Amino acid sequence: MPGLTKPEKLIIDEVNKLNFKFTKEQKMLQSAVQEYMKDKITPIAAEYDQKGAMSKKDALKFLKGLIPFGYIGTLVPEKDGGPGLSHVEWGIIFKELRKAYGSLGGITGITSSAITAIYNSENQMLKKKCLPDLLKAKKIACLAITEPDAGSDPSGMSTRAVLNKDHYIINGTKMWISNGTIADYVVLTAVIASDENDEGAIGQILVEKDMSPFKASEIHKIGVRSFPTSELVFTDCKVPAENIVWPAGQGFKHTQKSLTFARCNAAIAAVGIAEAALEAAIAHAKKRVQFGKQIGKFQMVQQLIAEMAMEVDAAELLSFRALSLLDEGELCRKESSMAKAYSSEMAVRVTSKALQVHGAYGLAEEYPLERYFRDARCFTFLDGTTQIQQLIIAREILGLSAIR
Repeated sequence: MPGLTKPEKLIIDEVNKLNFKFTKEQKMLQSAVQEYMKDKITPIAAEYDQKGAMSKKDALKFLKGLIPFGYIGTLVPEKDGGPGLSHVEWGIIFKELRKAYGSLGGITGITSSAITAIYNSENQMLKKKCLPDLLKAKKIACLAITEPDAGSDPSGMSTRAVLNKDHYIINGTKMWISNGTIADYVVLTAVIASDENDEGAIGQILVEKDMSPFKASEIHKIGVRSFPTSELVFTDCKVPAENIVWPAGQGFKHTQKSLTFARCNAAIAAVGIAEAALEAAIAHAKKRVQFGKQIGKFQMVQQLIAEMAMEVDAAELLSFRALSLLDEGELCRKESSMAKAYSSEMAVRVTSKALQVHGAYGLAEEYPLERYFRDARCFTFLDGTTQIQQLIIAREILGLSAIR
């Protein structure tokens, strides 16, 4: 801009960054995704949600349809067969998918995140073996970190992979594993040991279900009902030694990175669900007539709408700030936890207020509000509770840890 000093230009650049104005190409991507969601996904969401956990056959069908929009292996560069989208573009497309159908957003997001984990590995053999089928949505993947006694503290996990000649023998239980019952590949975080006497250290190993069977049991949930979530039990599960994703000692660092991104993903998902609830409330407030006028003309309803709109905008800004920092190569622990903590709690408040605008109709399954509310409630736990996020935020600010 003519006449501006360099510091003034820098200030304007920072303001534009805070506004998160999308590029022309990003807006085109968003519009294309919105049209697809409107035509193909939103109309079937309620039907599939009522069926419970989605089958592998149905999941693959949906995943194949989402390939052209960059949903599968989103962050994998084009030169390696992926869409080559940025973290911000991940946020754009996944917000729209979560807005249309939260459970499908979960299935797709976890598969894409697992693809990223495999792609980032230094194990070229695994990449050549697994990525082609995953990127073509011929197979499904998941990440397995959480255990019954090791949730927000992954360093306390007890699942062990012990080397025995040319194989690892895995024993342990993983809990709350997204896609667990339909996954062909499991990127398993575990203690990797060279023998029974070795204390070992956290690493990652790829478990192929066809070659290395394990037990997967579905966990039925209050929300995101058609998003498969399971307990995985590994009993003397034999996995080739060549399937190491990250060796002992390197797994914890990469697990922490994946959790930071997962919090951004959960944040933008919560924003999508809340935005859907807000739009439904606005439409209902304009359509519903009581006492001879639209209920949207009542001041208390207007207050609810205004409060919801402000909260959704604030959460979206926090979420895209964190995603943009990831694009800049920053770990952004504080910003990702802020986005996740605020957005997940915001989604509960906003969907609750949207229910209130609908009155008793909001309780009916014929309306999507009860599904939005149930789905939103889950996000205060997923990828670390709100309280854990607050401890991370305070640790990053104070330099003092309440945990370790």
